[in-house]
Amino acid sequence: MGKYIFLVLLGIAGVIYHLWFALTYGIEMQLHLVAHLGFMMVAITAVCFDPQVNREDGWLSVLDNYLVLPAELIGSAGIAIYLWMNYERLAVFSIGVYTDVDFYVGIFLLLFIIDQSRRAFGNILPAVGVIGLIYAIAGPYFPSILRHGGIEFRRLITSQTVAFAGVYDTLVQVAATYIVIFIVFAAFLEAYGAMNYFVNIGAKVGSYVKSGITQTAVVTSVAMGSVNGSAAANAATTGAFTIPLMKNQGISKETSAAIESVASSGGQIMPPIMGAAAFVMAEITGTSYLHIITIGLLPALLFYGTIAVAVHLITLKEGAGLTNLEDVGSDRDESKINEGDKTIEDISMGTTTQPSDMSMLAEASQTSFLASLAKGMYLWLPVSILVYTLVILQYDPVYAGFFSTLSIFPVALLQGLYFGDDKKVAVRDFVENTIEGCRLGMSNAAPITLAVAVIAIFVGVLNQTGFTQALAQSLISLSGGELALLLFFAMFAAILFGLGMPTVAAYIVAVLLIAPALVNLGVRLETAHFFVFYFAILSAITPPVAIACIITAEISKGNFWRVAAKSLVIGMPLFLLPYVFIMNDAVMYWEFPQTLVLFPMLLLGLICLSIASIGYLNGDLSWPFRIVIGAVGFGILFVPVLPVADQLVRMVLVAIAGGMLFYQGTFDGLQQHLTKVLP
Repeated sequence: MGKYIFLVLLGIAGVIYHLWFALTYGIEMQLHLVAHLGFMMVAITAVCFDPQVNREDGWLSVLDNYLVLPAELIGSAGIAIYLWMNYERLAVFSIGVYTDVDFYVGIFLLLFIIDQSRRAFGNILPAVGVIGLIYAIAGPYFPSILRHGGIEFRRLITSQTVAFAGVYDTLVQVAATYIVIFIVFAAFLEAYGAMNYFVNIGAKVGSYVKSGITQTAVVTSVAMGSVNGSAAANAATTGAFTIPLMKNQGISKETSAAIESVASSGGQIMPPIMGAAAFVMAEITGTSYLHIITIGLLPALLFYGTIAVAVHLITLKEGAGLTNLEDVGSDRDESKINEGDKTIEDISMGTTTQPSDMSMLAEASQTSFLASLAKGMYLWLPVSILVYTLVILQYDPVYAGFFSTLSIFPVALLQGLYFGDDKKVAVRDFVENTIEGCRLGMSNAAPITLAVAVIAIFVGVLNQTGFTQALAQSLISLSGGELALLLFFAMFAAILFGLGMPTVAAYIVAVLLIAPALVNLGVRLETAHFFVFYFAILSAITPPVAIACIITAEISKGNFWRVAAKSLVIGMPLFLLPYVFIMNDAVMYWEFPQTLVLFPMLLLGLICLSIASIGYLNGDLSWPFRIVIGAVGFGILFVPVLPVADQLVRMVLVAIAGGMLFYQGTFDGLQQHLTKVLP
C-alpha cells in the first residue's frame, strides 16, 4: 500500500508538472530535462521496489531491495536537486570548468541510469551504454575505422552529464516533451476504459468474418499499440484477454499466442500517435510530425491489412472448432473450456477477467456497429481534438497533446454523470480513474525515458568520436555501392539491436548507424528511417529473443519456439514490406495517380505471399500452387513503379493472381469466410 500511495502522489505531481510545462514552457528546456529525468528515475526505482521481498529470497535480493533501491531513489532525487540548484553556474558561468563534486555527481548519474535501465529492460540495453563509454575511453586501442584518439575519463563523464549534453541532449528532450505528454494521454484513455471499448469494437468488426475472435485481437492491438507504443505492453494487455478466448474456440495455444504476438508488434506504426517513434523520427529527420504520420499511414494499412488476412487464413486452417462470435458465452461446448477460461490476471493492470466476462464479445457482436461505436464516443472526442489540433490547426505536438489530455477529464466526468445510474458512484469512479491515470502515466513514461537516456549516452559518444560518418563510408565500400546489400545490412542491424531493447531505442541506434549510408546511395531520408523502424518493430517476433512471443507464450502456456515459428509464418510478408518502400516509395509520399493504383496492387501482392506462407484458402493448398502464388505476389511487389513497361508487367501479374484465386474458388466460396453481409 505504501508503494502504491507513493506512486500515486508521484504520478499526480508528475502529471501536473508536465501538463503545466506543455502549456507554458515556463522554464528553460535544460531545467525541464533535469526535472523530467529526476521524476522518471525516482518513478522507476519506486516501481521496481518489491515490499514482498524477504529472507527467503536470499540476502542479495533483500540487500538490493531495501538498501540499493532506496539509495538510488534518494540519490536520483538529490542529483536532480543539485543540478537544478547549480544550473546557472554549470550552464552559464563555468562552462567546461567543473568541480570534483560535479564530476562525482556525473558518475553517479550515469551509474543510476544504467542500473535503472537494467531493472526495466534486462542486460542488453544497459550494455549498449556501457559499450559506448568503454569505446570512448579505449578508442586508441581499436583497429581500423573503430580507432579514434580517445576521450579522457573526466571529460567523458562531465560532457555526458553536468555539461547538459548526453543524457540531457536532444533525444531526452524528445522524451521529456513529445513522448511523455502522449504517454500521459494514453494512460488516461486506458484508465477511463479504452481497453474494454477497443475490445468491443474489435468484437463487432470480427463478427462479420469466421475468424471473428482472432480479428478481435488484431483490431484491439492496433488501437492499443498506437497509444502505448510498446509491443511487450500491448501483448501483455490485450493478450491476457484475447489468447484465452482464442483457445476456447479451438485455436491451438501456440497459434493463439503467435496471432497476438504479430498483431501486437505493429501498433506503433499506426498514425496518428505511432507510440513514441513518430516524435523521435520527426526530431532526427528535421521534418514535421504531420509529415511523418502522413507518409506512415498507407504502409501501416498495408501492414495490418496483411496481418488481418494472414490471421483469417490461419484461423480457418487450424480453428476446426471455431464458432461465431454470437455463440461465445451462450452455447459454447463446455468440453472445450480450458484453463484459459479461468480467471486471467492482466499483466499490466493487475485486474482480472472472470469467465462471465467472456459473454462481453457476444453482446458486442449482437449490437449494431453504430451502437458499439456510440458506447465509447466520449473516448473519441479527445482523439478527435488531437487529430484536429495536429492536422488542421498544425499546433506543436506538445501543445496539441496538452489540449487533448485536458479534454479527457470533463468528457469522462460528464459521461459518468449523464449515462451512469448513480451520480455519487460516477464521481467516485472519475476520481479513482483520474488517480489511476496519473499513476499509469508516470509509471509508463519512466522506462521509455530511461531507455532513451541510455541510448543518448551511446549516441553522444558516437558523435564525439566521429564514428557514424566513418561507418557510413565503410558500409558503402563494403557493399560495393550495391543498395540491395546495404539494405540487408540495415535490416540485420535493426533486428539485432531490437533483440531485447525497446523499439524506440533500437530504432535510434540502428538509424544513426545505418541511415546515413542509405541516404548516400540515393534513398530518401524518411524512407531510410521507416525501413529501419519497421525492422526494429519486427524484432519483437524474431527469435531468439522475440519479446512479444515470450510474453504471449507465457500467457498461453505454449512452447516459445513454436510460438516464434508460427509468428514468422504469419508475419513472413511483413519482412518484405520495408523493401517495398524502397522500390515503390510512391506508396509513402502520396504521388498521384501512382499511389491510388499502387496501394491495392501492393496489398494484393502481400496477400498472395500470406496465402503462400500459410498454405490455405478455401482448403489446404498444394505446394505447386503455393510456390506459383508466392512468386506472383513477389513479382507484384518488386516491379518498379514508374516505367510504363514495368507497370504493364505488374498488371499482368495482378491478372494472374486474380485468375489463380478465381480458380481456387475464392470468390465462389466467399460466404465461407463471412458470417453476414456487411451493412
